[in-house]
Formats: sequence, C-alpha cells, structure tokens
Amino acid sequence: MNSTSITRRLSLFVAFLLVAATFGFVVIEGWPVADSVYMTVITLSTVGFGEVQELTPKGRMYTSVLIAISSVLMAGWTAGITSFLVSGQLTGRFQRQRDRKMISRMQDHVVVCGGGITALTVIAKLVGEGKQVVAIASATSEIEAIRQISPEIPVVEEDAKSELAMMDANILHAKYLVAATESDYDNLLVVITGKGMGTNIRVISFAHSTELASRMFKTGADDVVCPLVIGGEHVASLISDESHTANKKTVPAF
Repeated sequence: MNSTSITRRLSLFVAFLLVAATFGFVVIEGWPVADSVYMTVITLSTVGFGEVQELTPKGRMYTSVLIAISSVLMAGWTAGITSFLVSGQLTGRFQRQRDRKMISRMQDHVVVCGGGITALTVIAKLVGEGKQVVAIASATSEIEAIRQISPEIPVVEEDAKSELAMMDANILHAKYLVAATESDYDNLLVVITGKGMGTNIRVISFAHSTELASRMFKTGADDVVCPLVIGGEHVASLISDESHTANKKTVPAF
C-alpha cells in the first residue's frame, strides 16, 4: 500500500471520526449539534480552547478517549498530507532535471510538438521503432498522456510555439521537428519558429486546412500532411479496389 492510499484512508477515517464524535457529544451530554461539532473540532485538533459547557464525568471520560485517539490519528494524517505534497513537488522537480540531462545529450533526435491524438500516434510509433523523441506540450492532460506511452520520454513543459521551448528541446542538434498540435495556426507558428532558429532541421507539419498547408510550405515546411485529404483518398481507393475486385469476379473465363 503506497503513501497516497494510506493518506486517503486516514482522511476518510478523520471524516468518520468527526461525525461519530459529534454524535457522541449529542448523546452523552445532550448538547445541540452546533456545540457538539465545535467541541469535536477543538478536541480532535487539540487546540486547547475551553469547554463549550460543563462536562459530566461520562463526558470527561469520552473527551479523554477522543484526545488520545486524535493525538495519534491527526499526527499520522498531517504527516501523510505533508509527505504527499512534498513528494509530488520533488518528483516533478527530479523529473524535469532528468529530462533536461537526457535532452542535452541527444543528437539527431525528433522533436514532436503537441499532445493530442495526432502527436501521441507519432510519438508511440517513433518510440516503438527505437527513435529518440523529445515532446513539447504545456497542457497537463497532454503531458500525462505522453508519459503513459513511456515514462522515459523527455517532455518540455512549455508552449511549443516559443523559441525557449525549442532551445530546451535541443533543437540545434535535432534532425526532425514535427508540428502536431491540435491547431493549424499553432502548427504554422511552430513551423515559423523552428525554421527561424537557423538550423537545417527537417520540419514536418500537420494541417487540416489546405489553405494553411500552403502557407506552411511558403514559411519553410519541408512536408505537410493533411489527414482529411489522405483519409478521403484512402476511402476512395478502398471503394475503387472493391469495385475492381468485383469486376474481376464477374469476368467469365474462356
């Protein structure tokens, strides 16, 4: 059981204890719910405020038990929350440091901009072929999706359109730049930024709009892939192939 699971269970137990302790004061002391909740909170948190009302002997015994339980429970819960927050920050920091070191040593790698379905498909295919890949993405959901493909993929968590992101991806030593964001305009800016870095990198971009595809070529893109055009051509070829096959089957043999 990891620390996150333990912290979650402790949080549920604290919530349960808060409700149960409040009910206990209502039953044992006959107090209103508001006074019982207040007494429960100051008891569990051990802040040391005075009693809401005079306690009966049974109430003092009950409160003593609550203090004993809460002193252990709250200490463990607080430690768990602190550990969870600190470990998350440290993990993220170590991850970024590791990525920077990996990227700085790369040569002739592929820089893929984006974290949508198109970029993820490209990344998965390249990683499967053993290519060195650096991903640039800024959205948390996209970064998590890239990590799911392979935790070892270095990710530059910045805006793919910025020169800073390109430099952090070691663009000067990369062989390919792939503009695969979900926006044609962003892909156009990635092409402009990548080509403007003054390198001989080969830039490949995706575009849904044929008009923007033409602009990408004009701004220096080496190749532009239009998924909608390719998809339409593929469907047409499937129909044509099926028609040819059907015609061949109806031709009599002499």
